[in-house]
Amino acid sequence: MSSARFRTRHAALVAVPALCFLAACATSSNRKPTLQTSNEPQQRFRMVGNGFETSAVISADGAQGPNINVGRFDDGAAIRGTINNQPFQLAVDQAAGTANGQTGWGPLSMNATEEGDTLKCNGLIGRPGTITISQQSINGNIGLCAYDLVRSGDSYTGSRSCGRGIAQATVTFPTNILEWKPINICVLMALLMSTP
Repeated sequence: MSSARFRTRHAALVAVPALCFLAACATSSNRKPTLQTSNEPQQRFRMVGNGFETSAVISADGAQGPNINVGRFDDGAAIRGTINNQPFQLAVDQAAGTANGQTGWGPLSMNATEEGDTLKCNGLIGRPGTITISQQSINGNIGLCAYDLVRSGDSYTGSRSCGRGIAQATVTFPTNILEWKPINICVLMALLMSTP
């Protein structure tokens, strides 16, 4: 079990297990948001539950998996690719912590803010939503799905609801996700966790 701190805009990259979700917005607090991560050899985001699994190998350049091909360009200032065979393209203002663009299912507008030791992702991903990530929990709704997860070892476990009832879910982030800026982590979470 390991944990990592989100870094500020000017800090060096930290290679410690990380989502949100997974970061780089300045904050007036001395504390920095943290995210629980896993030391698995393959740097993979994984979300599993009863009847569903989402996974993607995470690298500095993007995320690739069975239903995702995300590319990070210009050090994360642009994110584009496909999710479930639907194209998307986003412009990212890392200093402002915002991302805007179009996905195959509609507009995506996201805002990332650090509040104490948490990363808060809020915006429009098909519909309005807010999800809050800390080392201890992931709570809120993103796109069509709502989460109430708490830390359990290297992962987060709890309930997930995506309009088809409530199901158990386990979410695991890789260490290298911390190389991404906070807004990039929020976008990745929106893309991977917002649909059933």
